[in-house]
Amino acid sequence: MDQTYEMCALAFNRQILSMAKPGPAHRGDIPRGAEVLEGGNVRVSFYGPQAEKIEAGNGREIILLKRQDSGVWTGVLHYDGPGLKPLEFRVNNVAVLNPLAQIGFAGDKAVNYVDIPEENDEYLHMKKVPHGSVNREIFYSQITGQHESCLVYTPPEYQKDIKRRYPVLYLQHGGGENENCWIYQGKVNMIMDNLLAEKKAEPMLIVMNNGSVQIEEEDRERYVFFDSFPRLLTEDCIPFIDKKYRTIDEKHSRAYAGLSMGSLLGGRIIMENLDLFGAAGLFTGFLYPDKNPEELEYLKALDDSETFNREIKVFYRAMGLEERSLPMFREENRMCDEKGITCVVSNPLGGHEWRTWRRCAWEFLQLIFKEIRI
Repeated sequence: MDQTYEMCALAFNRQILSMAKPGPAHRGDIPRGAEVLEGGNVRVSFYGPQAEKIEAGNGREIILLKRQDSGVWTGVLHYDGPGLKPLEFRVNNVAVLNPLAQIGFAGDKAVNYVDIPEENDEYLHMKKVPHGSVNREIFYSQITGQHESCLVYTPPEYQKDIKRRYPVLYLQHGGGENENCWIYQGKVNMIMDNLLAEKKAEPMLIVMNNGSVQIEEEDRERYVFFDSFPRLLTEDCIPFIDKKYRTIDEKHSRAYAGLSMGSLLGGRIIMENLDLFGAAGLFTGFLYPDKNPEELEYLKALDDSETFNREIKVFYRAMGLEERSLPMFREENRMCDEKGITCVVSNPLGGHEWRTWRRCAWEFLQLIFKEIRI
């Protein structure tokens, strides 16, 4: 029971540091899978009394853990910089999950990770403020012919004032991830709770879908079709949310944002549906990735800057300063400037990682659903 509780707490709260001592009811022989030390070091532990060899890695290097008399194997990994970082384990040369460490989803599979705190990251901590709820919803999709799942964040006052209606942000994950990631890895619910408590954002619903749309073909095999997500969102999910929740069913009370793959899809979704959305956030994404912009029909929406700027009140585009694709992002900035497209451009610290995307969400949430013109 202790193990299950601790994993749930880690998924929502900040990383437990090494100076945090177990309480009297905590079994002293159950180690934490990862403890953040000073200087970017992390002490890792894996319980494997019958194992012959256990290794741990940080995505760049692999170290051999040392077996203790208790059957726990331990070692220290070094990480460069803060943020959510990969944590890998191999037992007898077989990659495994460590049930004592944080567990998330990336690369189309469950993974361990460690969250290295950084200065000024209080905006994503669990604080003593009113907290919203995160609900899992199941809806039938005409696009996939099966039931799909989404998560819905509702603000703290949603259950109190049952007459009030709310705007909706549709927020998407990146490639190899799923609808859970913005909660367990992005901590967007904590970010939103804190912004609301500080009166820096408008109360809203946040809906998170699985963008890796699976469709069964004639050979009975299931295949992933990313290009089917825009229709699943606009034809299945949005009508479902508007019917079940107290939403404001009006385009300027509906926004879309996404990271990486969710951002790549976002440019197309917004430009093909100017009648559905009034704001957009592209976190580490492009308007025309690796393609000739002249060949993309949806980009013609940018040719009429007067209409686009009127219909999309906030067009937020961001990429981390350490992102390898930053030159391409700046080229798209130039294109938007030439066409007269009004953008909010941000370059937070970090690369292609959750450190960047959390900051993007924090910035974007403060901009939308207000009568502003950036």
